[in-house]
Amino acid sequence: MRERLPAPETNGQPLRQAILAVRRLFHALAGTAGRAHADLGITASMRAVLETLHERGPRTVPQVARGLDVSRQHIQVVVNGLLEGGLVECLDNPDHLRSPIMRLTMAGTKACEAIRRREARLLAELAKRIPGADLKVTLKTLDAMESGLNRQETRAGSRV
Repeated sequence: MRERLPAPETNGQPLRQAILAVRRLFHALAGTAGRAHADLGITASMRAVLETLHERGPRTVPQVARGLDVSRQHIQVVVNGLLEGGLVECLDNPDHLRSPIMRLTMAGTKACEAIRRREARLLAELAKRIPGADLKVTLKTLDAMESGLNRQETRAGSRV
Protein backbone atom coordinates (compact mmCIF):
# COMPACT_ATOMS: atom_id res chain seq x y z
CA MET A 1 0.00 0.00 0.00
CA ARG A 2 1.25 3.44 -0.89
CA GLU A 3 2.08 5.88 1.91
CA ARG A 4 -0.04 9.02 1.93
CA LEU A 5 1.79 12.30 1.72
CA PRO A 6 0.65 15.04 4.07
CA ALA A 7 -1.78 17.49 2.51
CA PRO A 8 -0.09 20.66 1.30
CA GLU A 9 -0.58 23.69 3.50
CA THR A 10 -3.55 25.66 2.32
CA ASN A 11 -1.97 29.09 2.64
CA GLY A 12 1.61 28.39 1.58
CA GLN A 13 4.77 27.97 3.53
CA PRO A 14 5.07 28.69 7.26
CA LEU A 15 7.06 31.87 6.62
CA ARG A 16 4.35 33.23 4.33
CA GLN A 17 1.73 32.31 6.92
CA ALA A 18 3.73 34.13 9.59
CA ILE A 19 4.00 37.24 7.40
CA LEU A 20 0.26 37.19 6.75
CA ALA A 21 -0.35 36.80 10.49
CA VAL A 22 1.90 39.81 11.22
CA ARG A 23 -0.05 41.87 8.67
CA ARG A 24 -3.36 40.87 10.23
CA LEU A 25 -1.96 41.68 13.67
CA PHE A 26 -0.75 45.09 12.46
CA HIS A 27 -4.25 45.94 11.24
CA ALA A 28 -5.83 44.58 14.43
CA LEU A 29 -3.47 46.75 16.49
CA ALA A 30 -4.25 49.82 14.39
CA GLY A 31 -7.98 49.22 14.75
CA THR A 32 -7.69 48.65 18.48
CA ALA A 33 -5.63 51.82 18.90
CA GLY A 34 -8.10 53.81 16.82
CA ARG A 35 -11.04 52.64 18.94
CA ALA A 36 -9.17 53.01 22.23
CA HIS A 37 -8.18 56.60 21.51
CA ALA A 38 -11.15 57.79 19.44
CA ASP A 39 -12.33 60.09 22.23
CA LEU A 40 -8.93 61.81 22.07
CA GLY A 41 -9.28 62.32 18.32
CA ILE A 42 -6.06 60.38 17.76
CA THR A 43 -5.71 57.89 14.91
CA ALA A 44 -3.23 55.01 14.84
CA SER A 45 -0.97 57.06 12.54
CA MET A 46 -1.11 60.04 14.87
CA ARG A 47 -0.31 57.75 17.77
CA ALA A 48 2.78 56.46 15.95
CA VAL A 49 4.08 59.98 15.33
CA LEU A 50 3.35 61.09 18.89
CA GLU A 51 5.11 58.00 20.23
CA THR A 52 8.16 58.68 18.04
CA LEU A 53 8.42 62.26 19.26
CA HIS A 54 7.83 61.21 22.86
CA GLU A 55 10.52 58.51 22.78
CA ARG A 56 13.10 60.14 20.51
CA GLY A 57 12.52 63.84 21.05
CA PRO A 58 12.01 66.56 18.45
CA ARG A 59 12.31 65.42 14.83
CA THR A 60 11.71 66.68 11.34
CA VAL A 61 8.97 65.14 9.20
CA PRO A 62 11.54 63.29 7.04
CA GLN A 63 13.23 61.87 10.15
CA VAL A 64 9.92 60.59 11.52
CA ALA A 65 9.03 59.12 8.11
CA ARG A 66 12.36 57.26 7.88
CA GLY A 67 11.98 55.94 11.42
CA LEU A 68 8.50 54.59 10.66
CA ASP A 69 9.43 53.46 7.14
CA VAL A 70 6.58 55.38 5.53
CA SER A 71 6.44 58.25 3.08
CA ARG A 72 7.28 61.80 4.06
CA GLN A 73 4.00 62.90 2.50
CA HIS A 74 2.00 60.59 4.76
CA ILE A 75 3.76 61.88 7.87
CA GLN A 76 3.22 65.47 6.74
CA VAL A 77 -0.54 64.88 6.53
CA VAL A 78 -0.49 63.29 10.01
CA VAL A 79 1.61 66.12 11.44
CA ASN A 80 -0.77 68.69 9.97
CA GLY A 81 -3.59 67.06 11.97
CA LEU A 82 -1.45 67.03 15.10
CA LEU A 83 -0.63 70.71 14.59
CA GLU A 84 -4.33 71.53 14.23
CA GLY A 85 -5.03 69.61 17.43
CA GLY A 86 -2.31 71.49 19.31
CA LEU A 87 -0.42 68.27 20.06
CA VAL A 88 2.80 69.24 18.26
CA GLU A 89 4.47 72.50 17.39
CA CYS A 90 7.01 73.58 14.78
CA LEU A 91 10.42 74.90 15.67
CA ASP A 92 12.86 76.58 13.33
CA ASN A 93 15.43 74.20 11.95
CA PRO A 94 18.82 75.92 11.61
CA ASP A 95 19.99 73.11 9.29
CA HIS A 96 17.07 73.28 6.86
CA LEU A 97 14.80 76.28 6.37
CA ARG A 98 11.97 74.29 4.74
CA SER A 99 11.95 71.34 7.15
CA PRO A 100 10.95 72.53 10.62
CA ILE A 101 11.52 70.46 13.72
CA MET A 102 8.39 69.00 15.32
CA ARG A 103 8.09 68.62 19.05
CA LEU A 104 5.33 67.66 21.41
CA THR A 105 3.39 70.39 23.16
CA MET A 106 2.33 69.94 26.77
CA ALA A 107 -1.03 68.70 25.44
CA GLY A 108 0.82 66.24 23.19
CA THR A 109 2.86 64.94 26.11
CA LYS A 110 -0.30 64.50 28.19
CA ALA A 111 -1.99 62.69 25.29
CA CYS A 112 1.01 60.32 25.01
CA GLU A 113 0.85 59.58 28.71
CA ALA A 114 -2.90 58.90 28.52
CA ILE A 115 -2.36 56.63 25.52
CA ARG A 116 0.33 54.67 27.37
CA ARG A 117 -1.86 54.22 30.44
CA ARG A 118 -4.79 52.97 28.34
CA GLU A 119 -2.60 50.64 26.31
CA ALA A 120 -0.86 49.30 29.42
CA ARG A 121 -4.26 48.16 30.75
CA LEU A 122 -5.22 46.58 27.42
CA LEU A 123 -1.87 44.83 27.05
CA ALA A 124 -1.87 43.59 30.65
CA GLU A 125 -5.14 41.79 29.97
CA LEU A 126 -3.80 40.30 26.73
CA ALA A 127 -0.52 39.24 28.37
CA LYS A 128 -2.45 37.19 30.94
CA ARG A 129 -3.62 34.92 28.10
CA ILE A 130 -0.24 34.37 26.41
CA PRO A 131 2.58 32.54 28.21
CA GLY A 132 5.79 34.57 28.56
CA ALA A 133 7.85 31.76 27.03
CA ASP A 134 5.67 31.88 23.91
CA LEU A 135 6.17 35.63 23.64
CA LYS A 136 9.95 35.21 23.91
CA VAL A 137 9.96 32.70 21.04
CA THR A 138 7.69 34.98 19.00
CA LEU A 139 9.98 37.97 19.57
CA LYS A 140 13.05 35.95 18.63
CA THR A 141 11.32 34.80 15.44
CA LEU A 142 10.16 38.30 14.50
CA ASP A 143 13.67 39.68 15.14
CA ALA A 144 15.14 36.96 12.89
CA MET A 145 12.64 37.78 10.14
CA GLU A 146 13.41 41.49 10.37
CA SER A 147 17.18 40.90 10.37
CA GLY A 148 16.90 38.59 7.38
CA LEU A 149 14.89 41.12 5.41
CA ASN A 150 17.29 43.92 6.34
CA ARG A 151 20.27 41.81 5.17
CA GLN A 152 18.53 41.11 1.86
CA GLU A 153 17.74 44.80 1.47
CA THR A 154 21.33 45.76 2.14
CA ARG A 155 22.65 43.24 -0.38
CA ALA A 156 20.11 44.26 -3.01
CA GLY A 157 20.56 47.97 -2.35
CA SER A 158 16.80 48.48 -2.45
CA ARG A 159 13.67 48.13 -0.36
CA VAL A 160 11.29 45.20 -0.39
